[in-house]
Amino acid sequence: MPTTSAPTVAKVADRVVALCETTFAAVDGLRGVADQLLLPFSQGASLAAADVAPIDGPVRQILDVPRSPLVGAGLVVAPDVLVDARHWMQWWTRDDDGQPQQLQPELDAEEESFWDYTVLPWFTVPRETGHRHVTGPYVDWLCTQEYTLTFTVPVFGTHPERGRCHLGVVGADIVASWLERRLLPLLHRMDGPVALVNAEGRVVVANRPALVTGALLRQ
Repeated sequence: MPTTSAPTVAKVADRVVALCETTFAAVDGLRGVADQLLLPFSQGASLAAADVAPIDGPVRQILDVPRSPLVGAGLVVAPDVLVDARHWMQWWTRDDDGQPQQLQPELDAEEESFWDYTVLPWFTVPRETGHRHVTGPYVDWLCTQEYTLTFTVPVFGTHPERGRCHLGVVGADIVASWLERRLLPLLHRMDGPVALVNAEGRVVVANRPALVTGALLRQ
């Protein structure tokens, strides 16, 4: 009777790529919406927070997809793009019942509890590189309260006076535990310890209990 061969690293990598591309496909759809909402800025018009609020509909739609891994998504606007809010975001998360709810962090820089997203890697890396980026795993205390991966892509425009400008990012969150459930069956069939790590050497998922999510590998 033939035996099933163990998965190869290439097969696991293919699975990871497929899962990531599915998430980025949803994010790219939101970028198309954001491009249209922010287009008046590139034409020299003033934009207010109300002008980017229509992205809420598409965001809620992708969060409402049955069995979707996405637990959060939205648009985060770069400083000084909107005339009535220096910092702004239209971001939605799922509540304990799985229903989308709008995230409302403190975005007034004068307040003590101000949440400065402009220094966070999911915002800064796409801004500086011009490319999409996956941040994590990190504990997302603001939204999920668990290890999370944030997928973001940059949004740029060309202002008549400012020239080429970074207008913000669109993105989506998945929790690391969801990725574990998709990869562990493959990893457990592989010989020896195997871990998926990010660019910093931090464990995303592994087939050994000692290699916990978020652990930093020294080797």
